[in-house]
Amino acid sequence: MTAPLAKRFERCPLCAAPVEQGEPYKVATCTAHPLYNPALPATLRWQRCGECGHIFTESYWSDAGERVLFASALPWQTPDTTQSERLRNLWAPTVTAVAERLCATRGRENVFGTIGDKRPRWLDVGFGNGALVMAADEFGFDATGIDVRSEPVERMQALGYAGICARFDKVELDGSVDVLSMADALEHMPDPHAALEKSRALLYGEGLLYISCPNSETSTWRLWEAAGTNPYWGELEHYHNFSRSSLLALLDRHGFGVVHYGVSARYYSCMEITARKRC
Repeated sequence: MTAPLAKRFERCPLCAAPVEQGEPYKVATCTAHPLYNPALPATLRWQRCGECGHIFTESYWSDAGERVLFASALPWQTPDTTQSERLRNLWAPTVTAVAERLCATRGRENVFGTIGDKRPRWLDVGFGNGALVMAADEFGFDATGIDVRSEPVERMQALGYAGICARFDKVELDGSVDVLSMADALEHMPDPHAALEKSRALLYGEGLLYISCPNSETSTWRLWEAAGTNPYWGELEHYHNFSRSSLLALLDRHGFGVVHYGVSARYYSCMEITARKRC
């Protein structure tokens, strides 16, 4: 018997209200997605929670579905010399900003001036092309990346960077980290509560969590919706469309205090948030 490629959400991933209390919201064709495989469904069905208003997919990929979806990686999801310097300059301001905020509790010499095994630890979840890990390493962090695709991990390891091939919910680390980043990753995870609980458990006292993801409260999003051109409805790897309001409430619930909000330059209609773990 063939294993199902997807599993239905029984409850809202944010507030746990039964899905029956919500309503269908959108149906989008996903066959034009560059990772589309004919073994996968041709459409994505989105629904809105009747209790909290969160918008999420009807189903999430099973282990069998993930094997189909993650069997290959796109060019921009792996380390590549053709984009390395552009990405280095793109990520440098983010690493600088996070490092400066870490200085508030660690002291500047303990952030920028450390070497060897005294370097602050940075864990990047879903590292893709590895540019954030590489930039953090350059700034002096002991940086490690996690990704579910084997190809990016193998390329990172061949370059001398630390990479782990695993799902975030399955990975085990030796000790805590000072910074944990989810750059365009949280919307890929079926259970955001579990992801944030694990993040909190892994972070050292007053450690920093960096998150970037699409924001459904931007002017760009509204213009897309008015024109019927929103590309995120057909995004095969996404399960959630967060807003700034819903993400801030989620972080607060899990013991994180937001210390910065900004606009991400990497993708359209994206936000980036840095939050500090409350002790």
